[in-house]
Amino acid sequence: MRQLSFKRYRFPPDIIRHAIWLYARFTLSFRDVEEMLAERGLGVSYETIRRWFLKFGTVIAANLRRTRPRPSDHWHLDEMVIVIARPPSKGMSKLRTILASSTTPAEAYRRTMRRR
Repeated sequence: MRQLSFKRYRFPPDIIRHAIWLYARFTLSFRDVEEMLAERGLGVSYETIRRWFLKFGTVIAANLRRTRPRPSDHWHLDEMVIVIARPPSKGMSKLRTILASSTTPAEAYRRTMRRR
């Protein structure tokens, strides 16, 4: 993970990271992020948030992507764990047909347990 230097910035690094995370994670405008920070008592202009995002946004987004869990053959659906022993394409098509043909989640659960 690449280290960022927040030297010579007025606000602490946690606030800068949070503002960038809000903008990148949710479909918010810079003005929306400005309003959300103002509700918390921070007077930050949308232009400042835009500059922060231009400078730190790509690095923070890359670090977040790197720490995201990798896709695997374990799926957690509500309280049920499905482990697919076959290649993902066959298992996914079977799971899709089971879930699509079921009318309720309980019925889908019963069908997956019955077909094992």
